[in-house]
Amino acid sequence: MDHEPDVARAEDQALDIDEAPGPRRRALLGVDIGGSKFAVGVITSRGELIDRSMAKVDPDVSGESHYEMLVELVDEQLELAEDRHDVELVAVGVGSAGPIAPNCEVVSPLNIPAWSDFPLRPRVQELTGLPTFGDLDAKALALAEGWLGAAQGVSNYCAMTVSTGVGGGLVLDGRLIDGATANAGHVGHLIVEPQGRRCSCGARGCLEAEASGLAIEALTGRSPTEPSYETMERTGRMVGRAAASMCNLFDLDLVVVGGSVALGFAATFFNAANLELHARATMSHSRQARVVPSRLEERGPLIGAAAVGIRGLRRRPISGAPATDPTPARRRPTATRAPLTDPYTAGP
Repeated sequence: MDHEPDVARAEDQALDIDEAPGPRRRALLGVDIGGSKFAVGVITSRGELIDRSMAKVDPDVSGESHYEMLVELVDEQLELAEDRHDVELVAVGVGSAGPIAPNCEVVSPLNIPAWSDFPLRPRVQELTGLPTFGDLDAKALALAEGWLGAAQGVSNYCAMTVSTGVGGGLVLDGRLIDGATANAGHVGHLIVEPQGRRCSCGARGCLEAEASGLAIEALTGRSPTEPSYETMERTGRMVGRAAASMCNLFDLDLVVVGGSVALGFAATFFNAANLELHARATMSHSRQARVVPSRLEERGPLIGAAAVGIRGLRRRPISGAPATDPTPARRRPTATRAPLTDPYTAGP
């Protein structure tokens, strides 16, 4: 288990809030459930990641063993929030690999088979005693990139994670799209090679089966940390192919890509992705679209988890009152004080 204090500082204008009385800053606990690691961090209401702990996932252990590892990370960060950083934690936000049930009531990450239908949000809320809200990890990244990252000021975009797996989150007209089961935007299961590899979802040729870290290892026999030029270029092309479909279908301006594989492959990946995008997104509404790297880099998943928490707080009834109007705060007349306001129109 690795602990990194004072990881990064977000931009000063990140979030307008009505601070709670007293000297303590308000903050959220962010939980990121990835296919190869778990991370838990403390994020202020301005998007400042001030501490985090991480641990690698062992795919061969039981579901409860995974949870016990998460408990250790959460307990460490709760203690540090109180003793080292003197912040007031107001909620927990969870971003999880999917598929998920709405609000992460149960999660079934494809790369963590022992967690099939695992009741993640209720268990984390019971553990922390704090209001807890959950969403797909890539939807969380979409919130983070609109709040503090490469999609600031953009109303129509997709955020993708290309790491152990591949995920996506979709923002249209400034709002994060949830879909019927909260799994909207799951770009990892767009078909990019119809006769390609069998995916863990059961289909053939999904982007995740062709471009994820696990897929690269299976295709090349090498770790994605030691890629050839051809591997980086092909992975970028596959992502650009999926990005073109998203831009053609949803009239997007931008595709923001994070995750250890994409960011590690750097310029070779992004050049190939944009070449493929421009070759396939030729409609008048999509030809100006582009693929760009996450501006938040490795901070994105935990900042995104915090954004999920803020979004949840805004939607949560306060003291038995009806839930607040989901219209973005900046478009509403002044109303009664809510715990936290949106960092970005799309959410939280």
